[in-house]
Parts: sequence; structure tokens; C-alpha cells
Amino acid sequence: MVLFRIFFTLFPLLLLGGIRVPVQVSATFVQKVTTPKKKVVRYTGELLLNRSREFRWRYKTPTKREICGDGDRVRVIDHRLQQVVVYKVGSLLDLMQLLKRAKQYRGDLYLARYHGTRYTLKVDSRGQLEQIAYTDDMDNIVNIHFHNVRYGNTPFPAKQLQCHVPKSYDIIKG
Repeated sequence: MVLFRIFFTLFPLLLLGGIRVPVQVSATFVQKVTTPKKKVVRYTGELLLNRSREFRWRYKTPTKREICGDGDRVRVIDHRLQQVVVYKVGSLLDLMQLLKRAKQYRGDLYLARYHGTRYTLKVDSRGQLEQIAYTDDMDNIVNIHFHNVRYGNTPFPAKQLQCHVPKSYDIIKG
């Protein structure tokens, strides 16, 4: 039984070069954005993500913001501005695709290219995502550190990944 468990834990690592690509992920995160002028902004929040491209990023500090996607559309809810911006998915970062594309660089570090951007990923001893770093299109250095990462074998229900939009908020279609 123990060998059976070890095999099914390590099998995805063998197929995907070390980064486990789960059915679903939940985590808390700290996102640090450093501008070209060295100003640093720290965000904290939580993430729920399904392999099927459904997700919810819930930012808690410094402002409340939710970003939810169903695979086709993304809703960005800014509670401070009381508005929702709806986009087609387009070139938005698909975290699961990033994990699939990552190639081992050195030890626990992996590199991936996605829509012209180079990402550096770090995994923990179990092959689970721990950190992502990249430079965005405004030359900001972005570092997202994941904590309390949990991988699961069944997707989150779609309802759990939906954002609640208050009726009084303005809706902008992008």
C-alpha cells in the first residue's frame, strides 16, 4: 500500500519534469511588486484554482479585490472603486499552463515562457509550487510566494470559484 501511494505521488513528477500539475490548488499568497523606481507594494490574499482554468484570486490587503475566471471570461472586482471589469480571457496568465510548460533549470528552480514573458518558478520538496517571479510589461518585478499550498484530486465546485458582485457596482466590459 505504501509503495502504491509513493508511485502515484511521484508519477506526475516523472511525467512533468518535477512540477506537479494537480486537478485543483488552494493557497494563500504574498505578492510583492517592485516598480522600476524601487517602490514596493505588497499584496496578500488567497487563491483557488481548477485545472479547467476556473479560478478565484481574492486579494485582502492593501485593498479588497477579487479576480474570478470561468475559462472564457475574467471578472476583476475592485471593492474600493465599486466596479467590475469583465474581460475575455485572451493572454491572461493561465497558471496551470505555466506549470505544464515549466522546464527544470537547476534544482528546485524551473523556467517557463508564456505569451512572451519569462517566468521563474520554485517548487518545494514535494514538487508543489512555492514561488513565481517575473517582470511584467510595465517593467515591474513581480514575486508571488505561496503558503499553505494544498493540491487536490477533485475540482472545486464552480459556485465556490464565483465572485459575488453587488448590484450597486458599475460593470465595464473590456
